Order: sequence, then structure tokens, then C-alpha cells
Amino acid sequence: MTDATARGPTALWFHRPAPRPGARLRLVCVPYAGAGAGVFTPWAARLPHDVELVAVRLPGRESRIRERPYARWGPLAAAFREALAEEIASPYVLFGHSMGGMLVYETVTRPLGRAPERVVISGCRAPGTTGEPPLIHDLPDARFVEHVARLSATPPPVLANSALMRVLMPTLRADFRLAETWPQGPARPVPVPVTTLWGVDDEVAPRAAVTAWRSLAPHGFRSHGVAGGHFFPHDSADDVCSLLCGEIARRADEKEESQWCDPRTSPPTTRRSANVPVSSWRPR
Repeated sequence: MTDATARGPTALWFHRPAPRPGARLRLVCVPYAGAGAGVFTPWAARLPHDVELVAVRLPGRESRIRERPYARWGPLAAAFREALAEEIASPYVLFGHSMGGMLVYETVTRPLGRAPERVVISGCRAPGTTGEPPLIHDLPDARFVEHVARLSATPPPVLANSALMRVLMPTLRADFRLAETWPQGPARPVPVPVTTLWGVDDEVAPRAAVTAWRSLAPHGFRSHGVAGGHFFPHDSADDVCSLLCGEIARRADEKEESQWCDPRTSPPTTRRSANVPVSSWRPR
């Protein structure tokens, strides 16, 4: 029996690669379609010692591979809200990339016992933006895998392993179905400050589509560009973690002005302060 199983089913939702029970804040990270909590493990060493990284492990992957993945937003967001309420102490910041950003939005815009200090929505189009990619979740297996390969997130050896893909296919399809049927219903304002991150070369969620979150962020908005394509959190992990550290360092109640930074025009930032915004820069 694992520690998470002993503590209850809601504990299965979270992985703490470097547990810090006395942390002053928790950074809760939701992965993109098909990914597990492990994609965030390298980030733990890049965060301040008083910030705990908590990676979200959705059903249908890693240690939860035998669980049926969610294919509808309502049940998924409700279960995730319950897990947050049971397992995550305040204060916390909620980060989500791509489909993970959608889950962050669906979670915080419904009744939530303890809201995060801020949400960071990364590589995710705002609701209602145009130019979305073609739908693929219902394609035949071969064509579906071909489209997934073009996104460059799944390693080619995994895609080439037919036995492994048979195991992973239900989760991949369920995740893409979620992403491709979002949003559902009218857009709702986010009840906490919002930061967005966008990849300079991202064709899936380009700058204009990501900065459009500003219209749903009445409590404050910031946006930063990061060098790389749709999976810039991998390509530019140091820069993303530096930006997250800057967002964490800002006081949650500070009065903000909407702003965004573009790594093609912003000068490199070499110092950080609790009261100074962190710009993004090209990978070194």
C-alpha cells in the first residue's frame, strides 16, 4: 500500500517530488494532454526552498494507469476541486499548461472552498478565440497517432511501440476529447489574478489567443512570452521556472496593471525582487 493510498483516494491526485511540509506556498501544476505528474519533477530543484512543487496526476496515467480517464469536463473538474480541498493547504498557486490550463479554468470558475492566490495559464487559448487546430480525438488510430506525433510531445519510440500505445490510447483520446470540446457554455470571469505564458513560436496557442485571457481577468492580469513552441515548458524550463518564481514572489494583494513581456523585445532580466516584475528572455 502506498502512502497516497493509505491517506485516501484524493491523495492519488498529487505527487510531491520534494516534500516540504513547512512550505510557505505550494505550486500546484496540472499537465497537458497525455502527460503525467512526472513532467514537472525537474522543476522542484528550480523553486525556492520554501515553495513546494505539487504535480497533479490525473486518472489513466503513471500510478493511476488502471483508472478510467475522464472524458467530460464536469465530473473531472468536480473531482479535482474535491482533491484540492482535501489535500492542498493554502496559500497555493495553480499552474496549468495547454489542457491543464483548461482544467485550471474549469476548476476556479466554479464554487471552490479555498481559491488559489493566482492562476498561471500556460500555452492555452482563451475561450472563444478563433483559429483552433483541427479535431483529432475521433480519428482512426493511425491518423490519430500521426497528428499526436506532429505535436512533438510524445517521444517517437513510444509512438512506435504498438503494445504501449494500446495502453496509452484511451487516455490520449480522452484528453484530446476534453481539449477539443472545451469550452462548454458562456465564458466566465476568473475570480483571482491571472498570469499567462505563451510560446513565441507556438502555432497551437499563439500570443494573441493567450493574451485574450485579459478580458476574463478582472482581478489582475500579466502575460509573458517564452522562447519555444507549444511545449516551451520543456524547451525553456529554466526561463519558465524563473517566471514562476517571480510570480510567486509578488504580493498576492498588490495592485496590478495589465502588462505582457515579449522575449524578442524585452531586455534580459538578471535580478529578481519581490516587488519587481520578472521579464522573460531567450534561453542561454
